[in-house]
Amino acid sequence: MPHVFINYRTGDGEQASAHLDDALRRRFGDNASFRDGRSIRLGRTFQEELRENVRACEVLLVLAGPGWAARPELWQQDDWVREEILEALRNDVLIVPVLLGRGTARPAKADLPPELASVADRQCLTYEAHRAEYDVPAILQALTKVIPAFAAAEEERAQATETTANGMREVEGVSAVQAGSAGDISTTVNGSTGAGSTTTHFHAATGSVHTGSGNQHLPQFSGDGPVNYTADNHGTVNNSFGNRTADQEKK
Repeated sequence: MPHVFINYRTGDGEQASAHLDDALRRRFGDNASFRDGRSIRLGRTFQEELRENVRACEVLLVLAGPGWAARPELWQQDDWVREEILEALRNDVLIVPVLLGRGTARPAKADLPPELASVADRQCLTYEAHRAEYDVPAILQALTKVIPAFAAAEEERAQATETTANGMREVEGVSAVQAGSAGDISTTVNGSTGAGSTTTHFHAATGSVHTGSGNQHLPQFSGDGPVNYTADNHGTVNNSFGNRTADQEKK
């Protein structure tokens, strides 16, 4: 069943009703709102559908354009705009008038049938087509304050957004650490393995490469090639070379 029932008169509020219906369903799901032009189920009579959904909703939005209160239909027993409002009053449904256009005045009690007079005393919202980008979010926010399911949906959406943002910050932090620990290590070999030179370069290494003061123990190198270290090393550098055979010494 819908949370919001949109009450409007054909020819006076159709565009606004469609816009609000679409905005509510996109924000809060298909069950967010009922609008007769879309929501009456196949094979059901409109009378039973309208009454049933008015009784089930939490808020009845009464869309009122200029001259809404002066329409003679409001005094007729078979007028369904009138009947929907009366059904809401009989079932203690919250009624919220929505004034269509900034020039639309709040209806006066004297202009309404006595049974509808209480509509004139209710706090209103406003909707204007060329200000829809501002008015529609304001209406949705107002409804969130009085419909618990809407409030819960907004809270869940906010938590999901925060979780996503935290995840992005964690990924960015890991990337920054990885970038900061990266360094280049290159080895250049000149000549053959037994003769020539081998040079190992450490470029801006910030990981576990030791280039400060203190003893440094580097891997074993076999052969008689000199090893050159281009870092700023202080202390003792210990290199271990494999034993050379007599034949190797003669070469």
